Amino acid sequence: MSKHKKDPLLEALKEGQSYTWTIPDGGNLASMRAALKHGQTLTMSPIADPNEIRVGDLVLVKWHQSDIFHVVGDIQEEQFLIVNSLGKINGWVTAQDILGRVTKIVEPEPRPTVEMMLEQLEAAYRAFIASENALPDEAQRLLTIIDDLRWYAARIGNERLYTMPRSNKWSFEQNLWRLTRQARENASPVPRRLYTLIDAGKQAVGLASEIVMLFETAQ
Repeated sequence: MSKHKKDPLLEALKEGQSYTWTIPDGGNLASMRAALKHGQTLTMSPIADPNEIRVGDLVLVKWHQSDIFHVVGDIQEEQFLIVNSLGKINGWVTAQDILGRVTKIVEPEPRPTVEMMLEQLEAAYRAFIASENALPDEAQRLLTIIDDLRWYAARIGNERLYTMPRSNKWSFEQNLWRLTRQARENASPVPRRLYTLIDAGKQAVGLASEIVMLFETAQ
């Protein structure tokens, strides 16, 4: 978070107030992706009593002239070990360095299954092809994405579609959800939105290929 801009979260905590926000779809959750997910609504509250801080709490911490949103990994006397959701250790801080902690998480509505997402993605693609009067070659490139994703989904297998193949890689389901939401909302502001969808879809296919490779090499 930038110290040069007024952040509404920081301003609320400074005033002793809680702050609530929803994690937008499609953003990169970076090192907190194992603890958070798009669509969750979080409430962060100021620290009234350091004794209320527990291991596993999601906290906002002052860190090297800035602040980070991480996890309490351990507590020893008046020291708190700060880690990210992937297990990387940042270091120890005091209670004075902890600006706030998440006191409430509201889960989003359940996502569709992978099979349903693929159906929704295909329907969105076909509707967009019709509305944009896409050329046959353009339409084929877009629809091929669906075939490729279904093929990779079958290779990965139902039991692993929702599993991150490695701590720093999205699951197949997470990648597909971002792509499906983009296609359904169709909100790209750039010209030739069809090409934007094709490029995003091809990227998702590439990620699916990487997921397969990571699962297979780990066996």
